[in-house]
Amino acid sequence: MIISIKNSRSRIHIEAICFCLLFLLLCGACSADSSNSSTISSDSPAIHFFYSPLCSSCHKVIPFIEEYETTHPYVRIQYHNIGDNEDDILLFETFRKMHPDKSLFVPVVFIGEEALIGEKAIFSEFEQKVGEIKTHGASEFNENRTSGSETITVNPVILLLAALGEGFNPCGLLVLALLLVSLMASDSRKTILLVGSAYILAFYLVRVLSGFAIFSAIQIPGVAQIFLIVAGIIAIIAGLFQIKDGLVKNPKALFSIPQSKKSSISKYLKIASVPAGFIVGALTGLYGMACTVGIYISILGMIYQDFQSGLFYLLAYNFVVVIPLITILLLVIFGLSPERLNSWRDERKSLLRIIIGVIMLIMGIIILMDVFL
Repeated sequence: MIISIKNSRSRIHIEAICFCLLFLLLCGACSADSSNSSTISSDSPAIHFFYSPLCSSCHKVIPFIEEYETTHPYVRIQYHNIGDNEDDILLFETFRKMHPDKSLFVPVVFIGEEALIGEKAIFSEFEQKVGEIKTHGASEFNENRTSGSETITVNPVILLLAALGEGFNPCGLLVLALLLVSLMASDSRKTILLVGSAYILAFYLVRVLSGFAIFSAIQIPGVAQIFLIVAGIIAIIAGLFQIKDGLVKNPKALFSIPQSKKSSISKYLKIASVPAGFIVGALTGLYGMACTVGIYISILGMIYQDFQSGLFYLLAYNFVVVIPLITILLLVIFGLSPERLNSWRDERKSLLRIIIGVIMLIMGIIILMDVFL
């Protein structure tokens, strides 16, 4: 009776902690700075020229632009290289949003509200449009619209709680628990530590590399806006399904490691070696992302805007994701039974799915609100 009461209280405490985390996530979402930052200030030059070093047409236009600027000192032209400059790529995205009805490509010149796309348009219309600036006054053309320059603010509270939500997802915990169960026969803490560490390292590397691949693809001009919308929609849909599966306690959840892939993982679980642990971790990192796909793509959508800081967030985020796995490994080394761990995971699987689903739902709403509002 006393044991039952203690277990009940423990369950209440755990659930209370989980819902407190959700409450903090909601608070973080509400406190996120959703104000739109203008990429183009009122002091920006009236003429913006975008080019790429790999563009042959750009090499024909650049001397023409430079010569005109030299012979017309009153003209202010800003050069933007979208080949390797992240700030210029973001600025190009801003202008793309300002001209949704046009297919933009380099070379392109923006003069106030006008867009001269391609070398033919630039050679034939550039002087005329610049002449309009001289006639009507440059200030008229410096009034830039900023309605399409939204940036999604990276909120550390949201990143932290989303990472912990991914870290406690049932998929990763299940495979780690099964791996540790298979290692208990070795009766060696060193073996458990080495194999478990290999599992976690591979899990981390696969997540980082896959995230980096997606993160790099988002940098391509024109991809970011579409990705954000798709990411938000996927996160909301995945979140709703996760909540539904958690509420009805569906044993065959939609967002879980595919049954066909579980056999690939299982055959390595029986091999108590570091290489096998690494392979299991890599496979779990790859296939296990299906469990929390809505959270991960939402995070990638939030951090993509600055490559250097985004890469830091990517590494730090995934490190937080594996902290629960590291904690569990250490607990098992110091005496926690893997069977007890798996039993705990199984008892709270539905609750964890609901929590992950709510996180996905919130992340999707945040992204779509930042994109459209």
